[in-house]
Parts: sequence; C-alpha cells; structure tokens
Amino acid sequence: MNELVLSLSYTPLIVDINHVKSLPQSELPKISVVIPSFNQARYLPQTIDSVLSQNYPNMEIFVADGSSRDNSIEILENYQKSHKSLFRFVSEPDNGQYHAVNKGIAATDGDIIAWINSDDVYLPETFWKVATFFYFNRCAMVAYGRNKYTDEKLSPIVDYWVDWSPILREQKRKMMHHCLPPQPSLFFRRICSKLLGKLESPILDYELWLRWQQDVQFYFINDYLSLSRLHSEAQTVKDTKRILRGIVETVHQYYGTVPYSWTLKQAHCEKYGNIISPDKPAPFTRAIRLKAIYYWLYYNFRWAPRTVVKILVAGKKAIRESLRGNVFSV
Repeated sequence: MNELVLSLSYTPLIVDINHVKSLPQSELPKISVVIPSFNQARYLPQTIDSVLSQNYPNMEIFVADGSSRDNSIEILENYQKSHKSLFRFVSEPDNGQYHAVNKGIAATDGDIIAWINSDDVYLPETFWKVATFFYFNRCAMVAYGRNKYTDEKLSPIVDYWVDWSPILREQKRKMMHHCLPPQPSLFFRRICSKLLGKLESPILDYELWLRWQQDVQFYFINDYLSLSRLHSEAQTVKDTKRILRGIVETVHQYYGTVPYSWTLKQAHCEKYGNIISPDKPAPFTRAIRLKAIYYWLYYNFRWAPRTVVKILVAGKKAIRESLRGNVFSV
C-alpha cells in the first residue's frame, strides 16, 4: 500500500479508544467470538486466553468443537465453569470447519462477529480497536487489520501480505490475485451473513470474502490485530496443495478466469511444498514458470464453457433490466 492509500485507512487513535472505553457497556457493540476447533488441545487455551485478556466487557465466546479425541473437552469444561456468563461450547461431529463456523454464528447474537481458529491468537487491545472503528463508522460492515505468521511458540516469522484499496473496483482486482484480508484479523457485522450469505465452501474465508466484496466495501484498520501460528497440523501448512486447487476453481467462479498468479503459486508449491515459508523463498525457476503456464492454459480452457455461460447470464440480466418500463417501479 502506498502512502495515499494508507492515509485513507483507519488508524486507531488513543483518544478515540479512550472515549469508547468510557462508554457504558450498553453502548458498546457486542462482539461474538466464534472458535472452530478439532483436536487442538495443545493451542486452544492460548487462543481462548487471548480473547479473555482483551478485557472487553461486552462479548461472548462460542467454541464449536468437532468431537475432539484429545483433552479439548476437559479444557472447554473448565473454561465454561470459570466464565459461565460469556463462555459456551458444543462438541459434536460436524461437516468441517466452515460448518463449525456457521454453527457458531447461529448460536451467538453479537452485532460484531470475530472468527478465529483454535491455534491463532488476538493481540492485546484488538477488540477495543475494532469496537472503536465500528463505533465511529456506523455504516461500515467489514473491516480487517494486519497479521503476523509465527512459529509454534508465537515468535513472529513474517508479516501476512496484506493489501487494501478504498476503491471497490481496485479491491476486487487485487482480490483476484491474493486473499487480502488475514482471516483472524477480519471482523464483520452480523447483518452481513444475513444479507450476503454464510460460509458455503471448504475454501472458507477466501470464497466468502470474494462473494461479499461483490456488494460491500471492506475497510482497513492499519494496525496488527492477530497472530497466525504455523505448525505441522495447521491447514495452511498441511493442506496447502489441496487449498490451492480449490482456490483456482473458486477464483474462476467469480472472475471467469484463473490468473497466472495463482497457477504460479500452485506450481511453486508442488515443487517446494508450503508456500508460507519462514526461510528464504525458493526461486521461481523456468520449469516452475512453464508448469504455471500449462496450468493456466489447462484451467482456463477446461472451464471456458462456464465462462461463456457466466457472460450470457450477465448479458440476459442487463437486457432485462434495461427493458424495465416503469421508472417509478425500480
């Protein structure tokens, strides 16, 4: 982001945060924190503690556990006993992480929804910064901030490559090539899931943000809000290849094409493994670039009929709208 774009983002000011802190609890937006979890007993307490340590008076925590076989249930029961007024959980089989998140959203009632995985953590004061943003930006529906990748001990490794544009058209263009919002640093109003739909894809947040950004402006909070832990069982580490294959199809679904940027990432991952590496990035060799071009041709020709259908449907809608006769009925 250049200086002009950053100047148009939101930077939490101490004076504004202190003003919001002085408000009675009834005037603070309620934040519902949804934590999907499965066999994450090793990290789960740190995630929950990072929420509790926000010391934000108007929040609730809901953990959607997928019938963990480690000691997660014992941990959750202990938290429920010690924080009865704000902590709840269920432990039952589900259809994956996106189903668990939807379950958590449905089980809560806060105006602002926060969704964090059970191995990530929030940074101090995050909820006050987010509450301040939404308090002074009443029409905003979605906002996200910065994030860092860390090792298993939460020592920072590298920043999440975050980007943003105040121009919706440019934001959509950027999102074609990269998932701009780091998932644990994004917060949204509950009304978004009612107006624009809930999670529907195993690609999780990226598909949801692509869908929502068709209609809603995303705003940027220029501050670090969360940490994402990299470990051998993390989805971004363990399932990178599967995730990338799903991403290219999802991007084609929304844009009618698969960009070379994603096929290059896929070819690079197949050669070297996880694309989020704490070490010096492996080079993009000639062989990798040729394979990326092959993938680009393969995907775009394979899904060309879907692109044609998309164009025809869009044309039909445009013609039907242009033929509406009564100006007062629009």
